[in-house]
Amino acid sequence: MKKKAEKLNISLIYLPPHSPDLNPIENTWKSVKRAISEKTPLNMEELKETIAKAFKKLTKSISSAKNWIEKFLDNKFKMLCT
Repeated sequence: MKKKAEKLNISLIYLPPHSPDLNPIENTWKSVKRAISEKTPLNMEELKETIAKAFKKLTKSISSAKNWIEKFLDNKFKMLCT
């Protein structure tokens, strides 16, 4: 992966280990799990519906991921410069 990224002139940023709060997908699954636990679907159809609604809700707030990335990169840059 590193070699391919270098070849394509892509800078990789590694997240610190054991930092799920810095990984946006972790927050996504956390939200889906929360929606399922709050609804407690009784069958597969309700489960699918609950998951679909959770993802729709997340889609509306997906711009927060963009903000998170910008803040993360800005903070990472500041750390590198100090």
